[in-house]
Amino acid sequence: MSQRVLIADDDNDARVLWRVVAEEENLVVTEASDGREAMDILNKDTDFSLIILDVMMPYADGYEVLRYVRDTEAIKDKPVIISTADRTTRGLANIPIDGKTFFINKASGLENMKRGILNALSILQ
Repeated sequence: MSQRVLIADDDNDARVLWRVVAEEENLVVTEASDGREAMDILNKDTDFSLIILDVMMPYADGYEVLRYVRDTEAIKDKPVIISTADRTTRGLANIPIDGKTFFINKASGLENMKRGILNALSILQ
C-alpha cells in the first residue's frame, strides 16, 4: 500500500511544490487549503504517513493543527513537518523537540523539501 501525505497550506503554489516533491517520492497526496480543513480531514481519515503544515493559515494555524495531531490518539505519533517561507526563526520556539516534528523553510528549495520528507518518513521504519 502506498504511503499517504496530507499537505495543508493556504498558498496554492506552495501546495503544488510540496505535491511535486511528495509525488517524486511516490507518496499519495491529499490537500487542505487551511487549518480547519486539515483538522476536518484528519478527523475522518487518520491513514497518513506524514502531515505537512504551513505555519500561517486561516481558521487554524499550523501550530494549532499540530496540537490537534499530538492530542489525537490515532495520529499523535505521525511525523509532522512544519513549513514556512518566513526566513526568520521567530516561530521555531513553538515547534516541539520530540523527534517526530520537523521544520522546513519553503524558501530553501525543492532539494531541502525532499530531504525533509525523507527524514520525516525515516522515523516510521
